[in-house]
Amino acid sequence: QDLGAVPSNVRLVDYVPLHALAATSTATINHGGTGTVWTGLVHGLPQLFVPRPTFDEPMLARLIQGRGAGLVAEPDPDEILRTSERVLTEPALAERAELLRDQMLDRPTPTAMTAELERIATAPSR
Repeated sequence: QDLGAVPSNVRLVDYVPLHALAATSTATINHGGTGTVWTGLVHGLPQLFVPRPTFDEPMLARLIQGRGAGLVAEPDPDEILRTSERVLTEPALAERAELLRDQMLDRPTPTAMTAELERIATAPSR
């Protein structure tokens, strides 16, 4: 009610799990938090970051931008619009995001590493 009228292609909901949205998305606009970034990456999504100047969000956003899978924007509506258009239309960003996804999924899971970590932890020291 506080929002007033919204466009006909907008659906307002109280909550949707991020992974469910990511699975049907083309890209993300986010603040650079680790959970949001990794969810976008595991779905191969190029990302537009508007990081808050706290914690590791600016660093993580710059790292993903440096890998060619996202762009960082200042919290300015015009810059966000210009940058979001790039994220949606530049094929190289989507290709790099998909490459990062493939690299992530090619790594062993924490569960798969458990036996090896236990072996290392219990090995006699030299």
